Amino acid sequence: MQVNAPEPVVPRHDDRTIVLHWLTAIVVGSLWTLGQIIDWFPKGTPRISARSTHILLGAVLILILCMRIAWRARSGSRLPLAVPGWLGYLGRATHYALYALLITTVVLGVMNVWCRGDRFYGLFVFPKLAADGETLKTTVEDLHAFSANLLVIVAVLHALAALGHHFIRRDGVMRRMLRRG
Repeated sequence: MQVNAPEPVVPRHDDRTIVLHWLTAIVVGSLWTLGQIIDWFPKGTPRISARSTHILLGAVLILILCMRIAWRARSGSRLPLAVPGWLGYLGRATHYALYALLITTVVLGVMNVWCRGDRFYGLFVFPKLAADGETLKTTVEDLHAFSANLLVIVAVLHALAALGHHFIRRDGVMRRMLRRG
């Protein structure tokens, strides 16, 4: 009779870290998707509403990101490398890259709003930073889009790596970011 060995106990992140991680993923996915389709909306109120929703979700992301950074700096769990060696260091570097891309994309998004002089749900208009700054507006808009696309690419690779750990390596790494039960 063969007895299955118990799965190794995997250290996991605290509940707040896990919730903030998944909230970030949901908001980033929503922002990126909306950013891809904003120009599909007819000009006028529908497009202003879509862009305003993008801005509002961006503000929510800023709040979540500030909470994540503050929590991580003060109380968040600090786990050892998920796997030993270069693969573990690659994972850690990917996490730092994700934070850097999040911050870069958010900063460029804020700059984009101020360069465009966007309307916010018809309630008010963000003043433009520079009058007739068409080149600046286009540059910031392009950089924001590039940074967002790069963020999503790295996040998708991060998710694929987690799935690879779960289904191929079966090493429990993905369970570090899942709640108990």
